[in-house]
Amino acid sequence: MKPLSKDARGFIDGVAKYMRSDARGSQMFPKVQSLFTRVTTAAKKERTADVATVVSLSESEKAVVCRVLEKILGHAVECRFTLDADLLGGMKITVADWVVDTSLSSQLAHMSNALI
Repeated sequence: MKPLSKDARGFIDGVAKYMRSDARGSQMFPKVQSLFTRVTTAAKKERTADVATVVSLSESEKAVVCRVLEKILGHAVECRFTLDADLLGGMKITVADWVVDTSLSSQLAHMSNALI
């Protein structure tokens, strides 16, 4: 089994910590586990990935992104590339309900929320 990324591990640790601190956590755990399983399963079955970037990627860059997604998902994926100026930088990848958002706009929003 492949280790989780730092962000994924942090997210899961946060959910687990919340569930342990909440009296209803033990009742919610099966539902949360089911949700994680459904999202992961759906992403692994999905054959299409939507990739949004601020700038156009070269054909070789597109090929690298597709190869990485195929390696993660374990099967061939059709990558659909779009431009989205609202991202400001980075990219946003969506496969079924699985989203990897490394956009600058998302990072700025997270920092803004942390400061409030």
